[in-house]
Amino acid sequence: MNYHMSRYEKLLHMLMDYEPTILLTAISDTQGNILWNTIRDDSEIKIPLDEIKKTLVRESSDWINRCKIEDSDDLGRAMYHIASFEKVKQVTIPLDAFHMLLIYVDNTPLKKTKTKSYGRYVQMGKIMSIVDFVNTFEE
Repeated sequence: MNYHMSRYEKLLHMLMDYEPTILLTAISDTQGNILWNTIRDDSEIKIPLDEIKKTLVRESSDWINRCKIEDSDDLGRAMYHIASFEKVKQVTIPLDAFHMLLIYVDNTPLKKTKTKSYGRYVQMGKIMSIVDFVNTFEE
């Protein structure tokens, strides 16, 4: 069997290899259907599939609206969106007109502190570099 990994599958694997705090990656179409995904099996945080699907549908619609704002040219191109929860950060990135990348990142604070912690920092520069690198490949 000759298996050819798509550039989207490569992207998901590169992201999971790059950052151990990434719990899940998925690529969906514009209707929110999951086309490819990877899950970190050893994570203590489990994200229910129905929550992932609801998020993809909602974010797909939201990205259409963000792109309309982009047309105003005042703010520039929308690059990514981060929603932060106590346990995870949810990142969405439009890959092209037909696909969206969803990433769940562990947001558990690195250590217990006396002051309130708001979770972990997400390395968006590195994540976007990987996305750009993989997008340079043709299928």
